Amino acid sequence: MHMHQFLDRKMSTSSGMLKKILLTVVIVVGSCISCSQKTSEMPVENSSFRIALFNIWEMSTEKLSEVDNNGEGQNEQLIAAASIIKEINPDVLVINEIDHDFEALGSGADLSLNLQRFQDAYLRTNKFKYMYIAPCNTGFLAGMDFDNNGMIATEEDLGSRDHGGDCFGYGAYPGQYSMAILSRIPIEADHVRTFQNFLWKDLPDNMIPTEWYSEDEIEIFRLSSKSHWDVPVRVGDNLIHLLVSHPTPPVFDGDEDRNGRRNYDELKMWVHYIEGDSVLVDDAGIRGGLAANEKFLILGDLNASPTGDTLWTGKRSIDQLLGHPLVIDCADLLRSDGALNNRPVGPPKYVENWTTGRGKWGMRIDHIIPSVNLEPLRGGVHWPDAASDSVGAARVQKASDHRMIWMDIKVD
Repeated sequence: MHMHQFLDRKMSTSSGMLKKILLTVVIVVGSCISCSQKTSEMPVENSSFRIALFNIWEMSTEKLSEVDNNGEGQNEQLIAAASIIKEINPDVLVINEIDHDFEALGSGADLSLNLQRFQDAYLRTNKFKYMYIAPCNTGFLAGMDFDNNGMIATEEDLGSRDHGGDCFGYGAYPGQYSMAILSRIPIEADHVRTFQNFLWKDLPDNMIPTEWYSEDEIEIFRLSSKSHWDVPVRVGDNLIHLLVSHPTPPVFDGDEDRNGRRNYDELKMWVHYIEGDSVLVDDAGIRGGLAANEKFLILGDLNASPTGDTLWTGKRSIDQLLGHPLVIDCADLLRSDGALNNRPVGPPKYVENWTTGRGKWGMRIDHIIPSVNLEPLRGGVHWPDAASDSVGAARVQKASDHRMIWMDIKVD
């Protein structure tokens, strides 16, 4: 969740920046150097791989650029986050809330600059061989008054709340709160699919608040607040689809519940996708979802909790996925010692599974959801208990307002 989503942030950019169209990038960044540090959370079998998700709070260009004369990262938050990554040592890492550095992009440049900065300055000897990065909707103006405040934001409003409210996905500037994937497992670049431009109105049984958005706005409104990605990785003879997204938090709105409705439908899209629905059309114009019996993992900061608020329908967004017959709910695997002693006031259900660390936001909103034809071996929420590991507890607190979640997956 974007905890500081409504703080003003001023940045300069060229007047034509919002009109740039950038291509998806899959990059080989050099030979993989395996992590020498061992951990009690290492994969247990050669036929398994480890996947992790980490929402690293506001990985801005400014933070990522804090390096010394030797190019070593100096930002304390990112140092803490990198040390957690090194300890858990995933084979695949999905990152939420990494900015795309549009200000530094020149003609023909790609979106990988900040991800490369993180690798070079903070992961150093623990680099991943493969990257995936692609455009997101955050911070790109639509030319419409989406937030109904009586004005249509322009590039002159860059860095403000007014700017973010009139974008396809909330962002005070282009590329804020974006996503990325780092992998030691080969990425099948030719089979990647993205749904950045899929329109909300084209989702069957959508929950668009038609009393809030005008007909003209509905005609262009994109479903995904960032993007929806299908990024296949090759594990031996197995092709495993990483279904990655970061839906809008179901808050920061009014009685119209436009963010709650959008969150619900952003998760519903994955239901249509894993069921192979032909209504879906990706950014390349290819129609349809997954083929039958494909292996997949749905993962991301989904901003949806099993104990969260319900819509007027009495349903929660995440129930669409966790209760689906094609997936496994791994609530019993995704636990931590630290969550119990940091839980907010509320019902006791799922207290071990909370992945956010701040008071009222303390709930299970980060998810790794495997398909039924995969075998989850074990997993966890990396959140040490302060009573038994004060140093580790302080480190996760410094690293982010979320906690890394990880899972070991067995493949045939």
